[in-house]
Amino acid sequence: MINKIFLIVFSLIFFYPGFKTIAQNKSLQVFDFEEGKENSLPGYFQEGMTGVWKKTEWLIRNINGNNVLAHIGFWEDDPDAVFPVCWIKDEKAKDLTLSVKLYSVHPPAEIKHAVHDGAGIIFRFKNTNNYYLLRAVPLETRVRLYKVVNGKRKLLSGKNLEIELDIWHELKIKIIGQYFTAYFNGEELFKFTDSTFLEAGAFGLWCKPNNVTYFDDLTAEIIN
Repeated sequence: MINKIFLIVFSLIFFYPGFKTIAQNKSLQVFDFEEGKENSLPGYFQEGMTGVWKKTEWLIRNINGNNVLAHIGFWEDDPDAVFPVCWIKDEKAKDLTLSVKLYSVHPPAEIKHAVHDGAGIIFRFKNTNNYYLLRAVPLETRVRLYKVVNGKRKLLSGKNLEIELDIWHELKIKIIGQYFTAYFNGEELFKFTDSTFLEAGAFGLWCKPNNVTYFDDLTAEIIN
């Protein structure tokens, strides 16, 4: 089974502009995939699809001696408003810091017009049609925050920046109440507020169906 680490650490004080100071215990969960079985989906992950079902695969792959969770799509097809998701099925969080390392694989040269147009993390996930998404988009050279409501994606905020293919990046979001702070490779990108989903929800991974992305070290620091 994939390492799933729970640590309860000492109380921390959190400060956020416009938000009162709070003190909470914090739970740390890390999913590093090292003990997972290659070519299988870990048992406590669940996969699904926003929009009309299109077959893609979430599988553990060994890449240069390191186990990762890989999304394997079909480069020839890019159905509109169809998004593969994969989440921790028995965990929920309201306020947390969620991060992942991701590696966007360069499209095969032999497939005409193939591009890599994004992967990311989901949080306060209610079901495959209702959740928040932070997405890194190499094709469009930007990181964007969305909400997906009844299967329809709406842009909330974002920042333009270069995202290289075939190297590892870290994508991270901090959420407290209605306040969001997004990071990329350790750099703060932007802040935003939204109150669409205020209740606890699941968290996990997101991808476009027409690409290949490797994910590693999915880490959730849960406040409540």
